Amino acid sequence: MLKPNRRFVVPEEYRHASFVLKGCSEAQAVVEFVILMRERERLHQLFRPDDPWPSVRFSLAQHEADLEWQVAEFRARRSFAYTVWDAPQTQLLGGVYLYPSLLPRVQVEVFFWLIEEAPIDEASFYQALRRWLVNRWHWKHPVFPGRDTPWADWPGVTYPW
Repeated sequence: MLKPNRRFVVPEEYRHASFVLKGCSEAQAVVEFVILMRERERLHQLFRPDDPWPSVRFSLAQHEADLEWQVAEFRARRSFAYTVWDAPQTQLLGGVYLYPSLLPRVQVEVFFWLIEEAPIDEASFYQALRRWLVNRWHWKHPVFPGRDTPWADWPGVTYPW
């Protein structure tokens, strides 16, 4: 279950040689929305098979509401959303979502997406992200539904809300 120790300092940022993770912010709503809509067909497998999010009718206002919720969740230490930037932080490359799970054996459910032309491939990003979660967050077995656990073996999105 995702519940950082009270003394644990939740990282606002993580710098890697190829990318930077930054806690999500309402200030990036427009930039992120444009990229989400451009990449939306690729995102339909992000949270479950054949997920319609984001739909063709997904609006900037809906995205702003999502970001507001993600920021509130981050501050409350319930779930954590990060944006992925290139190393100089000039181009948005994707997103990372760390969600609690109702499954007792699962410490955290991790979902991520990268733009098609990202300068780091998904396999390398996955390995770097996994190392960061183990080393910085101390989660020994983060689960990446749809990646390290096939959708056919996953009981579905299980976070408690």
